[in-house]
Amino acid sequence: MIHDVDDTLKELLLQKVPLDPAAIDIRFEMPNKEWAVGVSRPTVNLYLYDVRENHELRSAERSVVRNGASAVLARAPVRIDLAYLVTVWTSDIADEHQLLGRLLATLLRFPLLPPEVLKGSVQTQPLPPQAWIAQPERMPSPWEFWGHMDHGMKAGLNVVLTTSLDTQATETFPLATQTVTHLSEMR
Repeated sequence: MIHDVDDTLKELLLQKVPLDPAAIDIRFEMPNKEWAVGVSRPTVNLYLYDVRENHELRSAERSVVRNGASAVLARAPVRIDLAYLVTVWTSDIADEHQLLGRLLATLLRFPLLPPEVLKGSVQTQPLPPQAWIAQPERMPSPWEFWGHMDHGMKAGLNVVLTTSLDTQATETFPLATQTVTHLSEMR
């Protein structure tokens, strides 16, 4: 599921910014010092740094599907937040800021991801994926993140994508299919 979200985010950037993959790389690695040294051309990096359940969107609803003499009780899908730090890496800071601004403007246009960019299991989710862009309550402080890295702070965008995870948690139980009436004589 996570690789499908990665592919979806990449497709969103390719189609909607748009980014030319011949000119700009899109990567998903931890932006540490060793990685940064290996960047040789303009790169947008989407580093997944946190995965957790979204309690605000938790649902206790269940659905019942009848099938002849039995029924299947299914739980609502679990909503999962995948938090990405989006950074831009170029040889010129002005180019980085210009591209970061384009990314921000594009991502803010799509609080619900458009169907044409959805990939893999994200296409068949029962609930549409939601994006939270640069929301202060949904991101760590820059010091919390960059303080654990072995190089200085860098400007970036926090993108939290809320996706559905169907746990396939179901219960099957029999249904009453006939009525039985017993009569007896009263004395």
